[in-house]
Amino acid sequence: MSELGNDTRRLIEMVKVISKYKVAQGITPDKFCDMMKELGPTYVKLGQLLSMHPEVLPMEYCKKLESLRTDASHLVAAQIRDIISEEYGKPWTSVYQRIMPFPLGAASIAQVHEAILLDGTHVAIKIQRPDIYETMERDVRLLKKAFSIVKIKGINDVVDLTDTIEEMWKVAQEEMDFIREAENIRTLRKNCEGIQYVYCPKVYDELSTKNVLVMEYIGGCELTDKEALLAEGYDLDEVCTKFVNNFIKQFAEDRFFHADPHPGNVRVWNGRIVWLDLGMMGHLSEKDAELVKQCMKGIFSNDYKAFADGSLSICKHDPNIDKEAFYERMRVYIEKYRVISMEDMSSTVDIFADLYHICRDFGVQVPTTYTMFWRSMSVMEGTVSDLSPKTDLAAIIGKHLAAQNMLGGIAGAITKSVSHRKLISGKPLSYNGHEQEPDEEISDEE
Repeated sequence: MSELGNDTRRLIEMVKVISKYKVAQGITPDKFCDMMKELGPTYVKLGQLLSMHPEVLPMEYCKKLESLRTDASHLVAAQIRDIISEEYGKPWTSVYQRIMPFPLGAASIAQVHEAILLDGTHVAIKIQRPDIYETMERDVRLLKKAFSIVKIKGINDVVDLTDTIEEMWKVAQEEMDFIREAENIRTLRKNCEGIQYVYCPKVYDELSTKNVLVMEYIGGCELTDKEALLAEGYDLDEVCTKFVNNFIKQFAEDRFFHADPHPGNVRVWNGRIVWLDLGMMGHLSEKDAELVKQCMKGIFSNDYKAFADGSLSICKHDPNIDKEAFYERMRVYIEKYRVISMEDMSSTVDIFADLYHICRDFGVQVPTTYTMFWRSMSVMEGTVSDLSPKTDLAAIIGKHLAAQNMLGGIAGAITKSVSHRKLISGKPLSYNGHEQEPDEEISDEE
């Protein structure tokens, strides 16, 4: 009875907010974004997810919803200290000298604070918002009930909103499990071993719990803070090239990649690109990784059939699909974006919106893992285009993929090993007072 009462009260709250914004009369991107924030963390997370789905919402809504990634209300310092004390079962002062009152960042599920341990060690603490799991679980239950009754014209025709809610809830549950995130950090740190220009902060396991994650403090600046990077003497093209190379290594070799590489989750510090916020990571099977590489090679070599075949191998589709018509749509698609430079591209998300529209027209169902990968590629590409528009993304990815597929047999294995090692290890990033020897180039003759 109590659960029913809580559900009813929450439903009334939701209806009041939605009525306030008069959605039946139409709603602007700004008001839609404001409404999602007012409805609470579940809707903020849903908005974040929808911002990555231009096949569901028009582009102007997607772009506005991107602000929900970092635009969140802050827990006050007293709340943070109480949460930590309760989580540890002892006063926070028995562990920390000081916890800085203003967060380094705040999101719908958690916020991060700079702190100093009793021994003087500088750390960052990620603290989960109180009762966030119960709040989101209830909202998801109510949303699924609502969408089973109400069909939204123009959206239900494109995507199953119940499936979208399920995807959001799965992602949110993973992000709320800090034990899982700590394991993700350890895995990425291991994958980064031997790469001098990439780093991932270490976790203080003895201080971390399911709701509190304590990590090494990372300074520096955001990846897209062009002014700060130039002031430090970084070469923007070098930063972008190595950022892309490491991301390609994550999916193509490690098959474990950052699923949300937006600028707030990547910093440049002491000559290294540092990956942060590893609550949402993508996993590819060996077979899917090879198929994704086939798709990418098709794009960058202008082989539309290879791209189409790779896409069909990954996605569910009718075995009697009109392949010739599908090939033709893919040919036009590849040709359209092949001739657009990153500098001239209005929005990298357009690339994936167009791809989804083609798949929808042919009844091709794109699996979540594949969606996550292309979404990450879109975010990564957008970051590079903002930071260094003249950086040739196609050349970087093409060289990386070629390093793994240059020759056959024993000679080829040796060549690929040597070339690939040069490509991914590299030197730390050059910056003021820390000039590095130039990286060795991979020649076509190797």
